[in-house]
Amino acid sequence: MDVEKLNKKRQLNVQEQNILEKHRIFTEASYWRENGIPVALKEAIEEKGVNVDKSIFLQYEQDFPGVSTDEGTVLTPEGEFFAFEMDLTDSRTKLIEFYIWENITHNVEVNEHKPGTGATWGFLALQVLTELNQC
Repeated sequence: MDVEKLNKKRQLNVQEQNILEKHRIFTEASYWRENGIPVALKEAIEEKGVNVDKSIFLQYEQDFPGVSTDEGTVLTPEGEFFAFEMDLTDSRTKLIEFYIWENITHNVEVNEHKPGTGATWGFLALQVLTELNQC
């Protein structure tokens, strides 16, 4: 399906909503795969035992007003979702403080056929992880 056409459509069915959500997840994950994450973030997460090169960043905010400098959600190759929050130097080359590293897998619904919504965000994220790691 053409994502651009779906973005312009006013009412979407469940399948079309899932296509757009998967595209959003894929776009975010691909962006960080192609452009790389800051060195200090990569090192901090790798110290937690995570293979960053095979993981995907589902949400990653930098310098969002009123919060830590770097925060987000990462999906590991093992299918675990982690929330993180930390402060990095302005150049993003050194970790100042790691505030949160929480396994939120139990909070993420993974369901291929949820009534009324189709595939859940967690299920779609796992699909994107698999697709990107096959490349």
